[in-house]
Amino acid sequence: MFGNMKEMMKQAQNMKSEMTKIKKELEKVEVEGSSSNGSCVVTMTADMKTTRVEIQETLLSSDAYIIENAIKVAVNNALEKAKDTSAKRLKSVTGGLMDNIPGM
Repeated sequence: MFGNMKEMMKQAQNMKSEMTKIKKELEKVEVEGSSSNGSCVVTMTADMKTTRVEIQETLLSSDAYIIENAIKVAVNNALEKAKDTSAKRLKSVTGGLMDNIPGM
């Protein structure tokens, strides 16, 4: 019985170590999101840190609400890609075990 418990603890420690390694890797993986017409592009890491925002000059001559909407769409698109990338990488370690735990 205790041998099985030791093995489970060892597996949990290995999983934690792998997750830490993957989280560090996610800091270096970049994804891009863009507005529907590509006039705004947001680049962020898979750990959801924005690294670059590009706005075409043609967009800058638009009304404020159009610029705001383009930025919002691009950010949300990049966030979705970052979350998907992160989830896929972490799932490779957890096997889906942590899918229902918030923040994981």
